Amino acid sequence: MITAMTDFIRPTQDSHPRIAEALREGLLTLCATDPALAGAHPGEMLRFVPGRRVVFDGTLDGRPAIFRMAKSDRDAEAFDAEWQELTRAAAAMAQGASAVNRPLVLGAGGRVLAVEHVAGRPLLDLLWSSGTEDRLRWCVRAAHWLAGFTGTTEARAPINRGPWRTWAEEAAARQTHAELAEIEGRVLQKMKKLSRGLREATWRTAICHGDFHPNNLIAAGGRLTGIDLGGSRRAPIYRDIARFLTHMARRGMLPSGQRRFGVDAAAYEAFTTAFAMDEEEATRILPYLICYECLVRVEHPDMSRDRITHARTMAEGLFDDLRQIA
Repeated sequence: MITAMTDFIRPTQDSHPRIAEALREGLLTLCATDPALAGAHPGEMLRFVPGRRVVFDGTLDGRPAIFRMAKSDRDAEAFDAEWQELTRAAAAMAQGASAVNRPLVLGAGGRVLAVEHVAGRPLLDLLWSSGTEDRLRWCVRAAHWLAGFTGTTEARAPINRGPWRTWAEEAAARQTHAELAEIEGRVLQKMKKLSRGLREATWRTAICHGDFHPNNLIAAGGRLTGIDLGGSRRAPIYRDIARFLTHMARRGMLPSGQRRFGVDAAAYEAFTTAFAMDEEEATRILPYLICYECLVRVEHPDMSRDRITHARTMAEGLFDDLRQIA
């Protein structure tokens, strides 16, 4: 697993219009090679990861769409895996209040993936403009979205605690903010101690989202639609949960105003309830993956002061609760 520093400064439509236009022309050239993409009209560049992939909005045959263009063989292979997973999930979640954005076309030799552009509001944005009760209800909805997404592929497996601990340790060594490095070093020691107590444990794995944070859920009416499933693969279910909870906490979003293992206590309970976690899962395994998420998300050297403060406060809360169990 690659543990990369978060929030890199990358070219955007506004900051690098010439790059965006050149990439758009490249996408149009690829689309012209495949009749299934003949109706593609890419618009604004949404994201560009140099050497890997570029993402545009636009329309396909008149329907709102998101286009992803692979810039590497690795990402083309990821597109194929994402296509298969989206196809499975779209069928499994076709009814009800939880859904995924539908796959439209995988073409141009597998280097262009077009998916449905979902209308609505990213969940974190919605939470910021909502009152406490609505925030808590949406956290429950998010927990049930994930439980519905993973439920058909769940399986028990021996816990492979070692790699997660190693990845966390490698990431922690790259922390450039001294005030975070100090508290994160203490969290890492607690994670290692907690790891030793999980030697004989099993945990639940499933095909997980892979990048499950609130803005990868789009709210429209009472419906939540998951997007950006490019990282979907079999993993411990607790990793997606830890990602969601940590993402909120490191941005100061605490719907209940209370913490448990550094993250929002009510949101924590929403996920443990939705997944019917037993005591070991809720008090040892999920905290273990929260440690991982806390340490692996290394803040950019130029990150804003408030984000650093939120990250430190979350790590301090996590450490305090870890002292009670490890």
